[in-house]
Amino acid sequence: MRISTTQIFQTGIDQIQRGQTELNRTSLQMGRGERILSPSDDPSGATQVNQFERIIQSTKQYQRNIDNTQPRLQQEESVLQSGTDLLQRARELVVAGNNDSQTNETRSYLAGELRQLREGMFDIANTKDPNGEYLFAGTKSLDQPFRQNGDGEVIYDGAKGTGSVREVAISPNRKVAVGDTGERVFMAIPENDGRVGAAAHPENTGRLVVEQTGVSDQAALNTDDNFLIQFKEGPEGSFSYHVYQADEDGELVEDEDGNPEPLEVNGGAVTGDYVPGAAIEFAGRSVTVSGTPDDEDMVLSRPAENKSVFDTLDAIIAALEQGGADGPSRANLATASNTALADLDTVLGNFSDIRAEVGSRLKTFDQQKDLNEDRLVDLNSAVSEIRDLDYAEAISRFNQQQVALQAAQQTYTQVNRLSLFDFL
Repeated sequence: MRISTTQIFQTGIDQIQRGQTELNRTSLQMGRGERILSPSDDPSGATQVNQFERIIQSTKQYQRNIDNTQPRLQQEESVLQSGTDLLQRARELVVAGNNDSQTNETRSYLAGELRQLREGMFDIANTKDPNGEYLFAGTKSLDQPFRQNGDGEVIYDGAKGTGSVREVAISPNRKVAVGDTGERVFMAIPENDGRVGAAAHPENTGRLVVEQTGVSDQAALNTDDNFLIQFKEGPEGSFSYHVYQADEDGELVEDEDGNPEPLEVNGGAVTGDYVPGAAIEFAGRSVTVSGTPDDEDMVLSRPAENKSVFDTLDAIIAALEQGGADGPSRANLATASNTALADLDTVLGNFSDIRAEVGSRLKTFDQQKDLNEDRLVDLNSAVSEIRDLDYAEAISRFNQQQVALQAAQQTYTQVNRLSLFDFL
Protein backbone atom coordinates (compact mmCIF):
# COMPACT_ATOMS: atom_id res chain seq x y z
CA MET A 1 0.00 0.00 0.00
CA ARG A 2 1.40 3.32 -1.00
CA ILE A 3 1.11 6.33 1.26
CA SER A 4 1.51 9.68 -0.45
CA THR A 5 3.38 12.56 1.04
CA THR A 6 0.19 14.67 1.02
CA GLN A 7 -1.64 12.00 3.01
CA ILE A 8 1.16 11.89 5.58
CA PHE A 9 1.08 15.68 5.99
CA GLN A 10 -2.74 15.76 6.22
CA THR A 11 -2.77 13.04 8.88
CA GLY A 12 -0.29 14.99 10.97
CA ILE A 13 -2.23 18.22 10.65
CA ASP A 14 -5.48 16.43 11.61
CA GLN A 15 -3.85 15.06 14.75
CA ILE A 16 -2.55 18.48 15.72
CA GLN A 17 -5.96 20.10 15.11
CA ARG A 18 -7.78 17.43 17.13
CA GLY A 19 -5.32 17.90 19.97
CA GLN A 20 -5.76 21.68 19.89
CA THR A 21 -9.57 21.34 19.84
CA GLU A 22 -9.56 18.99 22.83
CA LEU A 23 -7.11 21.20 24.70
CA ASN A 24 -9.18 24.34 23.98
CA ARG A 25 -12.37 22.62 25.10
CA THR A 26 -10.79 21.49 28.37
CA SER A 27 -9.36 24.98 28.87
CA LEU A 28 -12.82 26.52 28.33
CA GLN A 29 -14.38 24.03 30.74
CA MET A 30 -11.83 25.01 33.38
CA GLY A 31 -12.42 28.71 32.72
CA ARG A 32 -16.21 28.42 33.08
CA GLY A 33 -16.16 25.72 35.73
CA GLU A 34 -18.72 23.74 33.77
CA ARG A 35 -18.55 20.24 32.35
CA ILE A 36 -21.36 20.72 29.81
CA LEU A 37 -20.58 23.47 27.33
CA SER A 38 -23.13 22.42 24.71
CA PRO A 39 -26.03 19.91 24.68
CA SER A 40 -23.93 17.54 22.58
CA ASP A 41 -21.51 17.14 25.48
CA ASP A 42 -24.22 15.37 27.54
CA PRO A 43 -27.74 15.45 26.02
CA SER A 44 -29.39 13.86 29.04
CA GLY A 45 -27.58 16.09 31.52
CA ALA A 46 -28.25 19.21 29.44
CA THR A 47 -31.97 18.42 29.41
CA GLN A 48 -32.04 18.00 33.20
CA VAL A 49 -30.11 21.24 33.68
CA ASN A 50 -32.59 23.14 31.48
CA GLN A 51 -35.53 21.75 33.45
CA PHE A 52 -33.96 22.65 36.78
CA GLU A 53 -33.06 26.16 35.58
CA ARG A 54 -36.68 26.82 34.56
CA ILE A 55 -37.82 25.78 38.03
CA ILE A 56 -35.12 27.98 39.57
CA GLN A 57 -36.27 31.01 37.58
CA SER A 58 -39.91 30.38 38.57
CA THR A 59 -38.95 30.06 42.23
CA LYS A 60 -36.97 33.29 42.07
CA GLN A 61 -40.06 34.99 40.61
CA TYR A 62 -42.13 33.70 43.53
CA GLN A 63 -39.55 35.22 45.87
CA ARG A 64 -39.80 38.54 44.04
CA ASN A 65 -43.60 38.37 44.30
CA ILE A 66 -43.29 38.00 48.07
CA ASP A 67 -40.72 40.79 48.36
CA ASN A 68 -42.91 43.16 46.31
CA THR A 69 -46.15 42.32 48.13
CA GLN A 70 -45.01 42.04 51.74
CA PRO A 71 -44.58 45.82 52.29
CA ARG A 72 -48.15 46.43 51.07
CA LEU A 73 -49.60 43.99 53.60
CA GLN A 74 -47.40 45.43 56.33
CA GLN A 75 -48.74 48.89 55.48
CA GLU A 76 -52.33 47.60 55.60
CA GLU A 77 -51.72 46.14 59.05
CA SER A 78 -50.30 49.47 60.24
CA VAL A 79 -53.20 51.45 58.76
CA LEU A 80 -55.75 49.17 60.40
CA GLN A 81 -54.01 49.72 63.73
CA SER A 82 -54.34 53.48 63.21
CA GLY A 83 -58.03 53.00 62.43
CA THR A 84 -58.43 50.93 65.59
CA ASP A 85 -56.86 53.68 67.70
CA LEU A 86 -59.18 56.22 66.09
CA LEU A 87 -62.26 54.11 66.82
CA GLN A 88 -61.20 53.58 70.42
CA ARG A 89 -61.08 57.34 70.85
CA ALA A 90 -64.49 57.65 69.18
CA ARG A 91 -65.86 55.12 71.64
CA GLU A 92 -64.53 57.15 74.56
CA LEU A 93 -66.26 60.26 73.20
CA VAL A 94 -69.58 58.42 72.81
CA VAL A 95 -69.44 57.25 76.43
CA ALA A 96 -68.58 60.77 77.57
CA GLY A 97 -71.38 62.29 75.50
CA ASN A 98 -73.98 60.01 77.09
CA ASN A 99 -73.05 61.20 80.59
CA ASP A 100 -75.65 63.38 82.31
CA SER A 101 -72.91 65.76 83.46
CA GLN A 102 -72.55 66.97 79.87
CA THR A 103 -74.40 69.99 78.53
CA ASN A 104 -75.58 70.55 75.00
CA GLU A 105 -72.61 72.87 74.49
CA THR A 106 -70.02 70.32 75.65
CA ARG A 107 -71.73 67.64 73.59
CA SER A 108 -71.32 69.83 70.52
CA TYR A 109 -67.58 69.94 71.26
CA LEU A 110 -67.52 66.15 71.44
CA ALA A 111 -69.44 65.99 68.17
CA GLY A 112 -66.81 68.27 66.60
CA GLU A 113 -64.00 65.96 67.65
CA LEU A 114 -65.95 62.96 66.36
CA ARG A 115 -66.33 64.76 63.05
CA GLN A 116 -62.55 65.18 62.90
CA LEU A 117 -62.15 61.48 63.64
CA ARG A 118 -64.58 60.71 60.83
CA GLU A 119 -62.46 62.74 58.42
CA GLY A 120 -59.40 60.89 59.67
CA MET A 121 -61.13 57.60 58.94
CA PHE A 122 -61.98 58.87 55.45
CA ASP A 123 -58.30 59.62 54.85
CA ILE A 124 -57.33 56.16 56.13
CA ALA A 125 -59.82 54.57 53.72
CA ASN A 126 -58.11 56.41 50.83
CA THR A 127 -54.55 55.48 51.83
CA LYS A 128 -52.02 54.91 49.03
CA ASP A 129 -49.16 52.44 49.01
CA PRO A 130 -45.56 53.43 48.04
CA ASN A 131 -46.41 52.71 44.37
CA GLY A 132 -49.20 55.29 44.41
CA GLU A 133 -51.97 52.67 44.33
CA TYR A 134 -54.96 52.88 46.68
CA LEU A 135 -54.68 50.32 49.44
CA PHE A 136 -58.40 49.53 49.78
CA ALA A 137 -59.58 49.85 46.17
CA GLY A 138 -59.15 46.19 45.24
CA THR A 139 -58.38 45.64 41.57
CA LYS A 140 -59.31 49.30 40.81
CA SER A 141 -56.19 50.38 42.64
CA LEU A 142 -55.52 53.44 40.47
CA ASP A 143 -58.92 55.04 41.20
CA GLN A 144 -59.82 56.68 44.51
CA PRO A 145 -62.15 54.21 46.24
CA PHE A 146 -64.04 56.56 48.59
CA ARG A 147 -65.73 59.87 47.86
CA GLN A 148 -68.39 62.05 49.47
CA ASN A 149 -71.49 63.21 47.65
CA GLY A 150 -73.20 66.54 48.11
CA ASP A 151 -74.95 65.36 51.29
CA GLY A 152 -71.68 64.27 52.88
CA GLU A 153 -72.53 60.59 52.43
CA VAL A 154 -69.50 58.38 51.81
CA ILE A 155 -69.70 56.35 48.60
CA TYR A 156 -67.46 53.38 47.77
CA ASP A 157 -66.38 53.18 44.12
CA GLY A 158 -63.74 50.45 44.44
CA ALA A 159 -63.87 46.86 43.27
CA LYS A 160 -66.58 44.59 44.66
CA GLY A 161 -67.54 40.94 44.56
CA THR A 162 -65.67 37.90 43.31
CA GLY A 163 -62.20 38.65 41.99
CA SER A 164 -62.15 42.13 43.50
CA VAL A 165 -58.80 41.52 45.24
CA ARG A 166 -55.59 40.69 43.41
CA GLU A 167 -53.77 37.52 44.33
CA VAL A 168 -50.07 36.84 44.02
CA ALA A 169 -48.50 33.42 43.39
CA ILE A 170 -45.90 32.47 46.00
CA SER A 171 -45.47 28.86 44.90
CA PRO A 172 -46.68 26.69 41.99
CA ASN A 173 -49.89 25.82 43.86
CA ARG A 174 -50.33 28.69 46.31
CA LYS A 175 -51.76 32.20 45.94
CA VAL A 176 -52.30 34.87 48.58
CA ALA A 177 -54.55 37.96 48.48
CA VAL A 178 -52.54 41.17 48.46
CA GLY A 179 -55.13 43.28 50.27
CA ASP A 180 -58.78 43.78 51.19
CA THR A 181 -61.51 45.86 49.58
CA GLY A 182 -62.78 49.00 51.24
CA GLU A 183 -66.27 47.55 51.06
CA ARG A 184 -65.29 44.73 53.40
CA VAL A 185 -63.19 46.87 55.75
CA PHE A 186 -65.30 50.03 56.08
CA MET A 187 -68.72 49.61 54.45
CA ALA A 188 -70.49 46.24 54.63
CA ILE A 189 -70.29 45.75 58.39
CA PRO A 190 -73.24 43.94 60.02
CA GLU A 191 -74.70 45.91 62.91
CA ASN A 192 -74.90 44.52 66.41
CA ASP A 193 -74.28 40.74 66.29
CA GLY A 194 -75.07 40.52 62.57
CA ARG A 195 -78.43 38.81 63.12
CA VAL A 196 -80.95 41.22 64.67
CA GLY A 197 -81.16 44.90 65.48
CA ALA A 198 -83.53 47.28 67.23
CA ALA A 199 -84.35 50.98 67.27
CA ALA A 200 -86.78 53.29 69.06
CA HIS A 201 -89.63 54.56 66.87
CA PRO A 202 -88.91 58.13 65.69
CA GLU A 203 -92.35 59.34 66.84
CA ASN A 204 -91.86 58.30 70.49
CA THR A 205 -92.51 61.00 73.05
CA GLY A 206 -91.39 59.25 76.25
CA ARG A 207 -88.00 58.50 77.77
CA LEU A 208 -87.62 55.07 76.22
CA VAL A 209 -84.07 53.77 75.76
CA VAL A 210 -83.07 50.67 73.78
CA GLU A 211 -80.20 49.17 75.77
CA GLN A 212 -79.32 46.14 73.68
CA THR A 213 -80.67 43.43 71.43
CA GLY A 214 -79.58 39.89 70.81
CA VAL A 215 -80.63 36.26 70.42
CA SER A 216 -82.45 34.41 73.19
CA ASP A 217 -83.28 31.14 71.43
CA GLN A 218 -81.23 30.08 68.43
CA ALA A 219 -83.67 27.30 67.49
CA ALA A 220 -86.64 29.67 67.38
CA LEU A 221 -84.76 32.63 65.90
CA ASN A 222 -86.54 34.54 63.13
CA THR A 223 -84.11 36.86 61.33
CA ASP A 224 -86.34 37.73 58.38
CA ASP A 225 -89.32 39.67 59.74
CA ASN A 226 -89.92 43.04 61.41
CA PHE A 227 -91.79 43.34 64.70
CA LEU A 228 -92.95 46.33 66.73
CA ILE A 229 -93.01 46.31 70.53
CA GLN A 230 -95.72 48.73 71.65
CA PHE A 231 -96.04 49.97 75.23
CA LYS A 232 -99.45 50.69 76.68
CA GLU A 233 -100.10 52.58 79.89
CA GLY A 234 -102.09 50.81 82.58
CA PRO A 235 -103.38 51.75 86.02
CA GLU A 236 -101.17 53.73 88.41
CA GLY A 237 -98.52 54.45 85.80
CA SER A 238 -97.75 50.82 85.00
CA PHE A 239 -97.03 49.72 81.45
CA SER A 240 -97.49 46.55 79.46
CA TYR A 241 -95.83 45.59 76.19
CA HIS A 242 -97.39 43.99 73.12
CA VAL A 243 -95.51 42.58 70.14
CA TYR A 244 -97.08 43.16 66.73
CA GLN A 245 -96.25 42.23 63.16
CA ALA A 246 -94.58 45.01 61.12
CA ASP A 247 -94.08 45.51 57.40
CA GLU A 248 -90.83 46.15 55.52
CA ASP A 249 -91.07 49.87 56.33
CA GLY A 250 -91.38 49.19 60.05
CA GLU A 251 -95.05 50.11 60.26
CA LEU A 252 -97.79 48.13 62.02
CA VAL A 253 -99.55 45.42 60.01
CA GLU A 254 -103.30 45.71 60.49
CA ASP A 255 -106.05 43.13 60.11
CA GLU A 256 -109.32 43.55 58.22
CA ASP A 257 -110.81 45.56 61.08
CA GLY A 258 -107.85 47.97 61.18
CA ASN A 259 -106.40 46.52 64.37
CA PRO A 260 -102.69 45.77 64.78
CA GLU A 261 -101.93 42.12 64.02
CA PRO A 262 -100.24 40.59 67.08
CA LEU A 263 -97.39 38.12 67.03
CA GLU A 264 -98.74 34.83 68.33
CA VAL A 265 -96.74 32.04 69.90
CA ASN A 266 -98.42 28.74 70.84
CA GLY A 267 -101.80 30.24 70.01
CA GLY A 268 -101.43 33.33 72.21
CA ALA A 269 -100.32 36.91 71.65
CA VAL A 270 -96.91 37.93 72.95
CA THR A 271 -97.52 40.41 75.76
CA GLY A 272 -96.45 41.06 79.34
CA ASP A 273 -95.73 43.63 82.02
CA TYR A 274 -93.00 46.12 81.18
CA VAL A 275 -90.09 46.01 83.61
CA PRO A 276 -87.34 48.57 82.84
CA GLY A 277 -84.04 46.82 82.16
CA ALA A 278 -85.62 43.38 81.75
CA ALA A 279 -85.31 41.57 78.42
CA ILE A 280 -88.40 41.18 76.24
CA GLU A 281 -88.13 37.86 74.41
CA PHE A 282 -89.99 36.73 71.29
CA ALA A 283 -89.26 34.94 67.98
CA GLY A 284 -85.90 33.89 69.36
CA ARG A 285 -84.95 37.53 69.92
CA SER A 286 -84.17 39.50 73.04
CA VAL A 287 -84.67 43.26 73.34
CA THR A 288 -83.72 45.09 76.53
CA VAL A 289 -85.45 48.45 77.08
CA SER A 290 -85.16 50.93 79.94
CA GLY A 291 -86.65 54.28 80.80
CA THR A 292 -90.24 55.44 81.01
CA PRO A 293 -92.31 55.28 77.81
CA ASP A 294 -95.38 57.26 76.93
CA ASP A 295 -98.55 55.47 75.94
CA GLU A 296 -98.15 53.74 72.52
CA ASP A 297 -94.42 54.40 72.25
CA MET A 298 -92.79 51.66 70.18
CA VAL A 299 -89.51 49.86 69.53
CA LEU A 300 -88.78 48.28 66.16
CA SER A 301 -87.09 44.87 66.16
CA ARG A 302 -85.71 44.08 62.71
CA PRO A 303 -83.13 41.96 60.91
CA ALA A 304 -79.61 43.28 61.24
CA GLU A 305 -78.48 45.64 58.51
CA ASN A 306 -75.07 46.34 57.05
CA LYS A 307 -73.72 49.72 58.09
CA SER A 308 -70.57 51.59 57.22
CA VAL A 309 -68.26 52.98 59.86
CA PHE A 310 -69.07 56.43 58.45
CA ASP A 311 -72.84 55.91 58.96
CA THR A 312 -72.17 54.83 62.55
CA LEU A 313 -70.14 57.97 63.25
CA ASP A 314 -72.63 60.22 61.42
CA ALA A 315 -75.52 58.87 63.52
CA ILE A 316 -73.88 59.57 66.88
CA ILE A 317 -72.57 62.95 65.69
CA ALA A 318 -76.13 63.96 64.75
CA ALA A 319 -77.46 62.74 68.12
CA LEU A 320 -74.83 64.70 70.06
CA GLU A 321 -75.42 67.85 68.03
CA GLN A 322 -79.16 67.53 68.62
CA GLY A 323 -78.51 67.47 72.35
CA GLY A 324 -80.27 65.66 75.15
CA ALA A 325 -81.70 68.09 77.67
CA ASP A 326 -85.38 67.07 77.80
CA GLY A 327 -87.03 63.67 78.12
CA PRO A 328 -87.50 62.42 74.54
CA SER A 329 -84.25 63.91 73.20
CA ARG A 330 -82.29 62.56 76.16
CA ALA A 331 -83.77 59.11 75.58
CA ASN A 332 -82.97 59.35 71.89
CA LEU A 333 -79.37 60.28 72.71
CA ALA A 334 -79.08 57.35 75.11
CA THR A 335 -80.45 54.97 72.47
CA ALA A 336 -78.15 56.44 69.82
CA SER A 337 -75.19 56.08 72.18
CA ASN A 338 -76.00 52.45 72.97
CA THR A 339 -76.42 51.70 69.27
CA ALA A 340 -73.19 53.49 68.40
CA LEU A 341 -71.24 51.61 71.06
CA ALA A 342 -72.54 48.28 69.79
CA ASP A 343 -71.79 49.23 66.18
CA LEU A 344 -68.32 50.57 67.04
CA ASP A 345 -67.55 47.32 68.84
CA THR A 346 -68.61 45.45 65.70
CA VAL A 347 -66.35 47.66 63.55
CA LEU A 348 -63.47 47.13 65.97
CA GLY A 349 -64.08 43.39 65.80
CA ASN A 350 -64.10 43.58 62.00
CA PHE A 351 -60.81 45.49 62.01
CA SER A 352 -59.35 42.95 64.41
CA ASP A 353 -60.44 40.02 62.25
CA ILE A 354 -58.95 41.57 59.11
CA ARG A 355 -55.71 42.41 60.91
CA ALA A 356 -55.50 38.79 62.03
CA GLU A 357 -55.95 37.66 58.42
CA VAL A 358 -53.28 40.10 57.24
CA GLY A 359 -50.95 38.80 59.92
CA SER A 360 -51.67 35.25 58.79
CA ARG A 361 -50.81 36.20 55.20
CA LEU A 362 -47.56 37.80 56.33
CA LYS A 363 -46.69 34.67 58.28
CA THR A 364 -47.50 32.60 55.19
CA PHE A 365 -45.10 34.79 53.23
CA ASP A 366 -42.32 34.22 55.76
CA GLN A 367 -42.87 30.47 55.79
CA GLN A 368 -43.08 30.17 52.00
CA LYS A 369 -40.04 32.38 51.57
CA ASP A 370 -38.01 30.00 53.72
CA LEU A 371 -39.36 27.02 51.77
CA ASN A 372 -38.48 28.69 48.46
CA GLU A 373 -34.97 29.47 49.67
CA ASP A 374 -34.45 25.85 50.73
CA ARG A 375 -35.78 24.72 47.36
CA LEU A 376 -33.38 27.03 45.53
CA VAL A 377 -30.47 25.54 47.47
CA ASP A 378 -31.55 22.01 46.54
CA LEU A 379 -32.11 22.92 42.88
CA ASN A 380 -28.78 24.72 42.54
CA SER A 381 -27.06 21.76 44.19
CA ALA A 382 -28.68 19.38 41.71
CA VAL A 383 -27.63 21.56 38.78
CA SER A 384 -24.12 21.77 40.17
CA GLU A 385 -23.80 18.01 40.41
CA ILE A 386 -24.81 17.62 36.76
CA ARG A 387 -23.09 20.59 35.16
CA ASP A 388 -20.11 21.58 37.30
CA LEU A 389 -16.60 20.49 36.41
CA ASP A 390 -14.41 18.09 38.38
CA TYR A 391 -11.28 20.24 38.45
CA ALA A 392 -8.94 17.43 39.52
CA GLU A 393 -9.99 15.29 36.56
CA ALA A 394 -9.95 18.29 34.20
CA ILE A 395 -6.45 19.37 35.19
CA SER A 396 -5.14 15.83 34.72
CA ARG A 397 -6.84 15.60 31.35
CA PHE A 398 -5.51 19.03 30.37
CA ASN A 399 -1.94 17.94 31.09
CA GLN A 400 -2.39 14.72 29.12
CA GLN A 401 -3.79 16.66 26.18
CA GLN A 402 -0.88 19.07 26.30
CA VAL A 403 1.60 16.20 26.14
CA ALA A 404 -0.33 14.55 23.32
CA LEU A 405 -0.43 17.82 21.37
CA GLN A 406 3.29 18.39 21.83
CA ALA A 407 3.99 14.85 20.68
CA ALA A 408 1.84 15.32 17.59
CA GLN A 409 3.59 18.58 16.79
CA GLN A 410 7.07 17.07 17.22
CA THR A 411 6.13 14.00 15.16
CA TYR A 412 4.82 16.20 12.38
CA THR A 413 8.05 18.18 12.40
CA GLN A 414 10.17 15.06 12.12
CA VAL A 415 8.04 13.51 9.39
CA ASN A 416 8.12 16.79 7.50
CA ARG A 417 11.91 16.57 7.22
CA LEU A 418 11.88 13.13 5.55
CA SER A 419 12.85 13.21 1.82
CA LEU A 420 14.23 10.67 -0.73
CA PHE A 421 16.87 13.20 -1.70
CA ASP A 422 18.52 12.56 1.67
CA PHE A 423 19.31 9.01 0.53
CA LEU A 424 20.68 9.83 -2.93
